[in-house]
Amino acid sequence: MSHDALPRRRALAAISATVTGAVAGCSSLPSTGSTAEELVFDELHQTPTYVAEGVDLTLHEEVPTVSATNNADLLLLPGDTDVDAEQAADWLAADRAIALLGDDAEPTWLDWEASDAFDAFENRGAADSDPDPDLLVGVTFENRTATYRRTWADGPRDRDLLRALDEILAEIVERTPA
Repeated sequence: MSHDALPRRRALAAISATVTGAVAGCSSLPSTGSTAEELVFDELHQTPTYVAEGVDLTLHEEVPTVSATNNADLLLLPGDTDVDAEQAADWLAADRAIALLGDDAEPTWLDWEASDAFDAFENRGAADSDPDPDLLVGVTFENRTATYRRTWADGPRDRDLLRALDEILAEIVERTPA
């Protein structure tokens, strides 16, 4: 064995260990879509969104937010909102989507559905789900209310809610008559 072979072997071993360590470390890197910055939206990025006080959600910078409810196509409200059924019915009649977030999302929606204000719609689509959803989005199609519900076992993270909202908005667009 030549004298020069040993240092080369050590150099190759060191390089090999470094490359192996770097490749092994890749498995701990976040996967695509694991942060809000990596989210891709089909609909949410083009939906003017109003976020009510008390909503614990950080919107992605691509989501256009508005400061007044009359400028919004999507209204994000806490599940225990003070918005009354009359206002909710007016928003729905104006083709706005209402997203209720939190533990009281479904009870609030069921209270609205049972109100006289919702007599304006052809259905009283009150259905209780178990478990209660963390996110409930209400809309109207041809004067009938419809809801989209999402539940997470450990509670949703912001990116989970954003993805769910985008998926629901895409479903609504597909279902909306042209």
